[in-house]
Amino acid sequence: MTLLIAALPFFILAALTAFIYRQRRVSLIPEDAIAVTLDKDGFVKRVLPGGRHLLRPFERIGFTVETKTKLVKGRATTITTNDGIDTHINWSGTYAIDPDLIPAAANRSQKLRGLPNAEKAIGRNVDLVLRKLVGSHTVHDLFNPTTRDRFERQLSQILIDRLKPMGIALNGINLQAIELPHEVAEALNKAKAIETLDGAIRLLDPTTREVVRGAYHLDEILHWDQYLPLPSRLTMKRLDEAAAH
Repeated sequence: MTLLIAALPFFILAALTAFIYRQRRVSLIPEDAIAVTLDKDGFVKRVLPGGRHLLRPFERIGFTVETKTKLVKGRATTITTNDGIDTHINWSGTYAIDPDLIPAAANRSQKLRGLPNAEKAIGRNVDLVLRKLVGSHTVHDLFNPTTRDRFERQLSQILIDRLKPMGIALNGINLQAIELPHEVAEALNKAKAIETLDGAIRLLDPTTREVVRGAYHLDEILHWDQYLPLPSRLTMKRLDEAAAH
């Protein structure tokens, strides 16, 4: 009995030590997140969902990644159209991380390690696919609502298929502003204005229609320099200034 009483402090100390060790081995993963664990040599061991987990011996948390849906956006520069026009395209989309999408292949560990850089992977793939798809379309196609909708659907589906094996669940990509060289944008705006004006003129009675068309052509004659592309107008302006001096 005396021996048992004397050994009691050691039992308490051992139990307390075991409890503290166990608590230190428990890891709490935030909700809407996953954790990837590594072994003592740095190799990927397993993926832990949100919640409380007891780590195995020599196992540690390598990194955590949020799995909630996020917004991603970017800007692809110098994307050349089929008619040789360089554009800058702003885009956006939403995605979520889902490690279950990664196939059980030899490079699964590598793809798990790439999850923290998901947005960079999305941007890189958007840039590559945009260059390929835009290269088969004209500038006019990109600004045609029907063609643009079809283009966005095609772009989104290709990217969804490419990113899925990386553990990235992309919901789709939307094209935002498409920036053109100034003189090209000006020419397109003029063409659109003429098309709109012509459509309005067609609704008028024949007599009024001819009067309006005549006034429009008269304006072109009187202000012909305003109908030149911007570089030509600037050149004409410099020539006029030089002649004035």
